[in-house]
Amino acid sequence: MPKDGLGQNAVVLAFPLMSAIISVAFFQMGGFFSLLFLVPLGAFAYGNSTKMAWLACAAAIAGNALVFLASLMAFHDNQVIDWGVFAWKCGSVALILLLWTWITSPLPQTHGFSTANRIVVSGTAVFILFLLDIFRDYPAFLQHMENIVKNALDFTMETGIAEIAFDSQDVPHVINATISFILNGAGLAVMILFFAVNRQVSVLLARLGKPVKTSRLADYYVEGWLVWLLIFALLGAVFFRKTGIPAMEVVAWNIATVCLFLYTAQGLGIVSYYLSKMARSPITRLFQVLLAVIVIISPAINLFACGGLLVLGIAENWARLRNKDEPPCSER
Repeated sequence: MPKDGLGQNAVVLAFPLMSAIISVAFFQMGGFFSLLFLVPLGAFAYGNSTKMAWLACAAAIAGNALVFLASLMAFHDNQVIDWGVFAWKCGSVALILLLWTWITSPLPQTHGFSTANRIVVSGTAVFILFLLDIFRDYPAFLQHMENIVKNALDFTMETGIAEIAFDSQDVPHVINATISFILNGAGLAVMILFFAVNRQVSVLLARLGKPVKTSRLADYYVEGWLVWLLIFALLGAVFFRKTGIPAMEVVAWNIATVCLFLYTAQGLGIVSYYLSKMARSPITRLFQVLLAVIVIISPAINLFACGGLLVLGIAENWARLRNKDEPPCSER
């Protein structure tokens, strides 16, 4: 092969490898950066071909495995390495990265599956992985939750946020309530939002470099039967709570959470549809993005906004709020 060809191939391969290295570094740094470790891969995926996106994913999976192995060897010295833990960590991160690449660069066989649906499926899969990780070592999870709750209670007492005094006897009740809250929809909602936020940040960063075509939220519609699934899930959650079947209550609440997210996405699609009809200058678009960020990070206001979007999304089951005859955008 000519030297020029080798040089060009090296340059082409450098970009997915660079995005993978940044992603691995973010994940290993922990804290805030670990919440956005998918963004480097996502921004790269939206600006490049599907083949290159999956290559970057493979590089990130390999990079995380190497870092995990190096850390295990460094901290175990002469002790036997727990290959089960190594396989679980590598497999968990690999699954997240594969699902993320499926969201940003779907294969042709699943290209018709909407981005919102791919995000929900991916969030659900990671939530199941989270549950498996909890029950893999439940005593350790309870100890971890106890530490978090104690630190949170101490913080509220020191800062004066809590008006009611807590003592050590309240900790088990708070832990049980927190675990119940996580299992009954909150944990799944966090996983879905994790992918949704990373996807949006990735698109915004990719558009800084060049125009990026993505599927329009204004074209998103949920199936008509979903409203009945939501109704039966909510009724089921109440019924199983009254009859004392916690496992089925958890299932019902999580099904309802998925339905609520999809209807919120549909409500956001309605708002996006009417905004797209308006002639917007770059300054107006920037103002709208800043306003959306302010709403998202503002307590109480974001809940009110989500509630409004949810009502809009559900209302479209009975009221035609958009023109469905317009051709949808099929880009990712």
